[in-house]
Amino acid sequence: GLKRQREISRRLEQASRVDDSDITEAVASRAARTARKLVTAVRERRNAMRALRGQATDAHRTAAAGRTALSRRAVELAGQLATARAHAEHLAEEVSRAESASAEADEEIQAEWGATHDAARQEAEKHPESTDRERHALARKLKRFGDVNLLALSQEEGLRERHQFVSAQRADAEAAATELNRIILSVDREIEVRFTETFGRVREAFGEMVPRMLEGSSGVLDLSEEGVEIGLRLGRKGWRPLRVLSGGERALLALSFLFSVFLSRPGGNSGAFCVLDEAEAALDDLNLARFLTVVDSHRANGQYLLVTHQKRTMAAADVLYGVVQDASGATTVVSKRLQGE
Repeated sequence: GLKRQREISRRLEQASRVDDSDITEAVASRAARTARKLVTAVRERRNAMRALRGQATDAHRTAAAGRTALSRRAVELAGQLATARAHAEHLAEEVSRAESASAEADEEIQAEWGATHDAARQEAEKHPESTDRERHALARKLKRFGDVNLLALSQEEGLRERHQFVSAQRADAEAAATELNRIILSVDREIEVRFTETFGRVREAFGEMVPRMLEGSSGVLDLSEEGVEIGLRLGRKGWRPLRVLSGGERALLALSFLFSVFLSRPGGNSGAFCVLDEAEAALDDLNLARFLTVVDSHRANGQYLLVTHQKRTMAAADVLYGVVQDASGATTVVSKRLQGE
């Protein structure tokens, strides 16, 4: 601004020094040039404006066409978006149904087969893709099965519990049987040991008792598969079998074996209590005397109850017991001490 004013002032001062005619001519010439320049500039500007207006019109048309196309595209996209949303909702419903079906399938597989979904999938992967042939074969087998027992699972559970109970009982029984077998073996060994020891003592006592009952005789006890074997040697007669012995000899041999059992006890004949019923009935006087001698030698350490009709046996007793009838016919037990107080 200030610089422009100074320039104009300077030019005015120069112009004041020039003549008016020259000034007029210079101004007119300059005005003409300026007018021509202005006309040219206006024309150029008008042409430029017209070009710009044409360009603006074309741009407006292009923008309108683009806007129309964009509007159509927006409508199309809105329709596609609505369709996509509906399809997405449909897919979400299908996914939800698939998840529910998968959960139900897992429960069914677990309930029916006792397996997981992964285990069933791995098992299914082992089969070929085309399973029509196998499926038809299984369908035929299933048809031949007939009616299905719907209570099989509950019954199987009951049978499993019963099997577990029976298995536990069987295990207890087997353990008890094992323990019983152990006890039986232990008892058998104990019986064998005790029998061997007892038989040895009885055999020794029998060998000492036979000569006392049968003068000039000897006896031996042995074991065989049939049991206890008794061997008897009667003086000069040699060894004799039992079947050829007389009744008295058999009675004395039996009494010898009985007293041998008494004498072979760990405590000897101490505290022995023996009941003999008509044991000496078949004995003659000599053998009866030997029998009474044996009884008398052991009476101090035991009690002997003899049922007899032999007078000599009664005479050798300490106390007699008998049964009599009183005046009313009732039976009464009476006793009589013959020795001692």
